[in-house]
Amino acid sequence: MLPYLLALDLDYTACDRTRHLSQRTRQALTAARAAGHTICFATGRRDIDMYPFWGESTYADYLLLNNGGKLLRAADRKVLFNQCIDPAASKVLIEHCLAHGYQLHVVSGERWVVNRWSEGLTEYVEHLGIAPVLYTKLEETPWEQVEGFMATEDLGPVCAAVEALRLPMNCTPAEDQCVDLMALGISKWGGLKRLSERLGVPRERIIAAGDYNNDIEMIQNAGIGVAVANALPEVKAAADYVTQRDNDHDAVVEIVEKFLL
Repeated sequence: MLPYLLALDLDYTACDRTRHLSQRTRQALTAARAAGHTICFATGRRDIDMYPFWGESTYADYLLLNNGGKLLRAADRKVLFNQCIDPAASKVLIEHCLAHGYQLHVVSGERWVVNRWSEGLTEYVEHLGIAPVLYTKLEETPWEQVEGFMATEDLGPVCAAVEALRLPMNCTPAEDQCVDLMALGISKWGGLKRLSERLGVPRERIIAAGDYNNDIEMIQNAGIGVAVANALPEVKAAADYVTQRDNDHDAVVEIVEKFLL
């Protein structure tokens, strides 16, 4: 069998409800790599969101973070590419949110700052095991090298500001109450395409699997697009194959057994 590049969304696709890989999924990924296939975790997670998961990240060969904006080699976390937001646009958005009191998370690598605490943030910090630093002015942020913004409490006004101010950013829904703001043009498919070109893998040898709206483009463009059983209806409609198993019942094992072994 010719080798494939398998791109897997993490949350609610490869990971179960605990946001970790099951033992059977780990075994399946190990077997797929032993058979010569390449595994890439393609996720909206940033470096900070990976803290509870770093120990499992080496079940893949590559980590496509920030919704496709940043690629790491899993073995040593070497950055292979990283697309940041235009500094002038970052400066405008941060100052606008400070002036209007909108909560805005600013992320650059492992540096994470936020301008207002909230109850939801407390729960997230408990999950990650790390906490952001509070900022009250532009100079306390990494505005010159922002990998991404995150809007949760005030996602509506923040996204409206991006549109009204004509800032070159994508507003990408990550979960029901979270929007990621990335440099214009960033997508999981864009990042996956760059990786496939780097590896010399043709489109027809790419398998992409996911569950949410930010996975649709890579599912549509991959040689084989897969939606897991718990995926949104529109994601299933875009897929070539829908698994019988959901993320809590080893959907990735089904994908590996059907297409790679």
